[in-house]
Amino acid sequence: MKNWFKWFVFSAVFTTSTVYANISQWSIGGAASYSPAVYKDTPSNKTVIPMIGYEGSHFFLRGFSAGYRMLPVGSPQNIVFRVVYDPRTLKPEDSDDPAIQLMDERKASILGGVSYQMITLAGMFEITAGSDLRFVHNGLYAEAAWRLPIRRRGWAVTPAIGYAYNSSRLNDHLYGVSSSEANKAQAAGHNIEEFEATWDGQYFIGLSGYMHLTPNIRVTGGIRYTNLEGEVQYSPLVESGVYTSANVGVAYVF
Repeated sequence: MKNWFKWFVFSAVFTTSTVYANISQWSIGGAASYSPAVYKDTPSNKTVIPMIGYEGSHFFLRGFSAGYRMLPVGSPQNIVFRVVYDPRTLKPEDSDDPAIQLMDERKASILGGVSYQMITLAGMFEITAGSDLRFVHNGLYAEAAWRLPIRRRGWAVTPAIGYAYNSSRLNDHLYGVSSSEANKAQAAGHNIEEFEATWDGQYFIGLSGYMHLTPNIRVTGGIRYTNLEGEVQYSPLVESGVYTSANVGVAYVF
């Protein structure tokens, strides 16, 4: 379950700290985060992760994600190609629930996608679509988000709101219960039914930011509220459809 938490760290720690960084800027540091359990009777996630980043005019590297902009950074409109390691997994042995312990493991994947960005006086609007590149679940995803960077000398904060939508294959990989899993659990005396996830999504609201303590030392942080929508929140595997994650990091900027 630490991997759910890493997913939030990778997507949030570098968001505001690099979007407006100087061209050809490297950074190295670490991040610590907290996220509650997504699956039933699994521990909350607390961990420290080393991070490395690079921000160029077109290419960027942010932790376990990378991308290429068709136009230079800061352009009013842009097309961005992305690749990101998706570490969201379920290791059944992490759960204290005997029924969850009988489920199949959910393995990590690599997601690829393309985004359209538009920067306006009202903030940055971004639409992203992509799929599974490792053929772990062959699922599709889409996301629409609005962010409003508020920048001052040496610091910035960015509120964000958005909606992510997953295909049934992706949701089934994360939240579904197959007939064989249900039969195995019921044979062991557990009341768990087959669950087939449909196309559903999640709303999210976040706030992230950074502050330079010195020209080379940068502190980052963020908090994100997520609300699963539709049938997936009723999955027999899910502890709660609502959770809040937070992170803090420090990096040395070259």
